[in-house]
Amino acid sequence: MWPVLETGERRPQIEWYVGMSPTDRRRQEETLAEIKSIARTYPVDGIFVDFARWPLHWEIELRPGRERPLDSSFDSATLAKFEEATSAFPPDLDTTPARAAWIRGNRLAEWVEFKCKVVSDFVSEARNALKETKADAELGMYVVPDVNGLTEPLTGQRIEDLAPLVDWIAPMLYHNILLQPPSWVAPTLAPVVKVAGKRTLPVLQADSNRAPGVVGDWGPPMSDADWRETLSQVAGRPDIGGLIVFPGTALMSGRGASLRAMLGAGQ
Repeated sequence: MWPVLETGERRPQIEWYVGMSPTDRRRQEETLAEIKSIARTYPVDGIFVDFARWPLHWEIELRPGRERPLDSSFDSATLAKFEEATSAFPPDLDTTPARAAWIRGNRLAEWVEFKCKVVSDFVSEARNALKETKADAELGMYVVPDVNGLTEPLTGQRIEDLAPLVDWIAPMLYHNILLQPPSWVAPTLAPVVKVAGKRTLPVLQADSNRAPGVVGDWGPPMSDADWRETLSQVAGRPDIGGLIVFPGTALMSGRGASLRAMLGAGQ
């Protein structure tokens, strides 16, 4: 289901990304069935879920200096679910822009609660689907880092609600895509670690994409010094469970040496 903006228009494609309404039950059930199929068919010890959020191409839309991203999705099915959950709408609101404006002016906190519940309810179902199929398998989840307090209201990802439902929380700390310095990583990671502790797996950006027309805009070129400084933000920390590198292929083209050095220093 194509997400709908506050204006009543379809959310436009940004680079490769459109997103979809997270209240689309058909898509939810397809994903749950896929989780069960993978766990039943392959010798996996766990599964990570990604894009379990409300639509937002956060890497681009949360860059400094951009206007507030438009909220979504205000499609008719989602608005009906919100009304069912909250009994919110006055009878004279008969257009999507009018309903969206009324929510922002009168029921914004309830709207955010609704969004967070949609996400956490699905993640709970994903956990059950995995554990019922393979009891010892672990569930991980990629989450959007907080940027200026915008992330939770826009994505519906509330770390306090999600951490008890998953075995691993992986904040995507793509500093270079967000046009932030490496020093942004540690303070952005801190509130996640405070909740999830050693079940936190920070995802660090190791390189930029120098052909944005092929994949996407991953920010300006990253130097080796930038990568080493990024690693220093998590080096030696006893309060995380490890780390993930994005893109992993960067480790094959020379940046793996810095990671090996960091890991060796920690032993």
